[in-house]
Amino acid sequence: MTGAEVVRTAHLVFDFNGTLLDDNTPRLRALNDSLVGLGIPAIDMDTFRKTFCVPVPRFYASLLGRELTQEEWLAADGVFQRKYLEYAPTQAELVSGAVDALAAWTAAGHTASLLSLHTHQDLVGEVGRLDLSPWLVRVDGRRGPTGGTKAEAMRRHVDLLELPAARIVAIGDTRDDAKAAAAAGVRAALYSGGAEHADHLTGVGVPVSDTLYGAVEHAARLLGVPLPARATAMRETG
Repeated sequence: MTGAEVVRTAHLVFDFNGTLLDDNTPRLRALNDSLVGLGIPAIDMDTFRKTFCVPVPRFYASLLGRELTQEEWLAADGVFQRKYLEYAPTQAELVSGAVDALAAWTAAGHTASLLSLHTHQDLVGEVGRLDLSPWLVRVDGRRGPTGGTKAEAMRRHVDLLELPAARIVAIGDTRDDAKAAAAAGVRAALYSGGAEHADHLTGVGVPVSDTLYGAVEHAARLLGVPLPARATAMRETG
């Protein structure tokens, strides 16, 4: 890629769970399984979305009413991870408009990558299963322990892209996605259909949309690049 091409390139860093992947149902089921050992009653989807936050141990603490011990966290997270992998293959699917958004973005000459707190090996498997590889120039999942934020991973991911930070926007579904973007010196746009309720996201200070395609449109405006309307993109890529 020439210097001029680097300057012109517009790039999106997509989150996976709750952003490209509609997996709230298996996440909630796995969460409720993990709450049994803590003596916490099962919660419903509305409570989940109004309470969820990253780092995840803080979310559990809000449900328990106190901080978890390290042993409690490891036990609860172990149950969650096992059960999520059991439920997700049959209960999670791409978010409505995900393929339209990726196709329109790349057809316009731009690039995209994926950064997730999902285990790297499992993330790569999901990218293959969902046939997302053609749209992505890089895929990075979590390679260390669970329970942290995305900030450091975002900084590494952005560095490896070797693009000007001003040409990058992160797309996610949580407040932590926006904080991680800021920590890496890039901008963000959020999708309110994932893990966190829209009321939480609107106070972050970045654009928020109730559709993934709308979040990508926000990103395009931030970067000053054109993006076809969704109906047009569907005709051109269908």
